[in-house]
Amino acid sequence: MAEFWYKNGGITDIMLEEINVTQEQVDDLNNIAAFLAKKDVDRLEQRELYKKFKVRKADLIILLGNSIVYSTDIVAEAFRNEAVDKIMIAGGIGHSTIYLKRSIKNHIIYKEINTDGRPESEILKDILVNYMGINESYILIERNSTNCGANALETKKIVDQWPRQPETIVLVQDPTMQLRTYASFLKAWQGNDSIRFINYPPLIPFFEFTNHQIRLFDYEIDGLWDLDRLISLIMGEIPRLLDNENGYGPNGKNFIAHVDIPDDVKESYERLLPYYGKFLNYRKM
Repeated sequence: MAEFWYKNGGITDIMLEEINVTQEQVDDLNNIAAFLAKKDVDRLEQRELYKKFKVRKADLIILLGNSIVYSTDIVAEAFRNEAVDKIMIAGGIGHSTIYLKRSIKNHIIYKEINTDGRPESEILKDILVNYMGINESYILIERNSTNCGANALETKKIVDQWPRQPETIVLVQDPTMQLRTYASFLKAWQGNDSIRFINYPPLIPFFEFTNHQIRLFDYEIDGLWDLDRLISLIMGEIPRLLDNENGYGPNGKNFIAHVDIPDDVKESYERLLPYYGKFLNYRKM
């Protein structure tokens, strides 16, 4: 698969042309990325669920609309392994839908899927039904939400109509937004202690430092981020997770539940900020 490199002269290098990439910077990016990609079990299968949570099957798995089409593989495998009972896909048409459409267009298998004017949830459902053989009767769709907070609120509206409430819900999201998605669901379900959320991002981003260049580890997966977008997502998450007047926590915009950010993650962010702060302006999420 293609490796994404930052090199002088490329279109995406405009923001990096004055940055001398170091091993410490790469380590700091990996530290933040691992924190954001909250993962509660090693594998999404019955044995792992029982070992960690004493349940063999989750009542529901929610795939949140994102551009990493490999996330559909995770959902399909969990369903085939009988680790989840039902599937819900959440996501309407928002300012990030363009990245999913781009991933589909450039994908060697899914490029024929029609994405014009369609919500993210329907596009991802096409993959599960038409390419992975999942019976659509097991798939629920939420078409209105356009961000993490709305994902949580809109899916809760659907679940609240069920005669039997789920007790265990697996959340699958772009790894850079996994933790914030979890905090959004905790906020939406505040006061309902009977529901347990299990986080399972499709992968944990890992950067490598070679010949004074930075690259994303080659996962042999189609449709991953360009490096500039990935770094902008990572750098943009920490300010959002803060629980202060500028963050999304209860003491700020009150979009998410409180998130404890470890000191080492804060220190990694502060060290990166003088060099990679410009990526905050690039992010459009």
